Amino acid sequence: MSEKVVSVRHSAQLIVRRLLAVRPGEQVALVCDDESEMEMVHALAAVVDATGAEFTILHQPSRATARKNELTPIIEHGLEAADCLIGLTRSGGAPTYARAVKRLLDAKRLRSISMVMRSLANFTSGGALADYDALATEGATLAKIWRQAGHIHLTSLAGTDLSSPIAGEAVIIECGFATQPGQEAAFSDGEVSQMPRQEAAQGLLVIDGPIAHLGLPGAPITLRIEDGRVKTVDGTDDVAQELRRIVSTIEQANNIAEIGIGLNPACRRNGDFEEEKKARGNLHVAIGDNLFYGGTVECAVHMDMVVYRPTVTLDGHKVVTQGEITL
Repeated sequence: MSEKVVSVRHSAQLIVRRLLAVRPGEQVALVCDDESEMEMVHALAAVVDATGAEFTILHQPSRATARKNELTPIIEHGLEAADCLIGLTRSGGAPTYARAVKRLLDAKRLRSISMVMRSLANFTSGGALADYDALATEGATLAKIWRQAGHIHLTSLAGTDLSSPIAGEAVIIECGFATQPGQEAAFSDGEVSQMPRQEAAQGLLVIDGPIAHLGLPGAPITLRIEDGRVKTVDGTDDVAQELRRIVSTIEQANNIAEIGIGLNPACRRNGDFEEEKKARGNLHVAIGDNLFYGGTVECAVHMDMVVYRPTVTLDGHKVVTQGEITL
């Protein structure tokens, strides 16, 4: 049986009219790079125009690893005039993680949809086909439980055993909708996430799923974490070696930045970290930049790493049990 796929136009309509709720007269910035899926960029622009709003396509160079979270100064200044931001850069996550974007979101001068580091397939199949109203409801339920917790404990069948205090840190719902100033979501989407307390996470993190920019490792990679920092990266294949290089050579890349739980039942297990990190029951932990999550660590990278069949415990209450959501 062939996989269900919707048209680019269909996804653009969903994003602009429902998830972002673009209104007549608004200014919408579409930020892309040399590797962006331009078919999607132009489809979004056409729908924005049809709503009576105005679009501007802002194109910056693709970024190497050491600059993946940087916007050009011209784009940063241009966003001051925007009501909505749709980030479509393929080489990095700058429209999501740049300090200038965080400042505008915090000031409630901008709302945004992150479509960074994604392929056209991610926009038209798999997680893109979810019931986003149902996802938003479940995300709110999980976030309510999470906000009341003071401690998180992660384990997995592969050997993860990581703990951190979390009391007081912001819990972020990314389930598709960003209809009001200050809100941010993604497409495709479906997760709830939080920054573990900075400099506090302790234990082992065993990565057996895909890693941002690097792909699926040939064998699980074990990270030893002390005081919120990656101390060692154990693994022998090319993915492990490159992760070890990034952690050891890019300033602040060893920071444990985010813990996220996937909720989207339509997401595939296909080796694409953007698809898999949103998949229902999967866990992802990110290293590097944590500004978006309320932290103070600014880094050239924010790299999600997927863990399969996790158990996630909040103050003794299991919200995920061996990859099954157990709210």
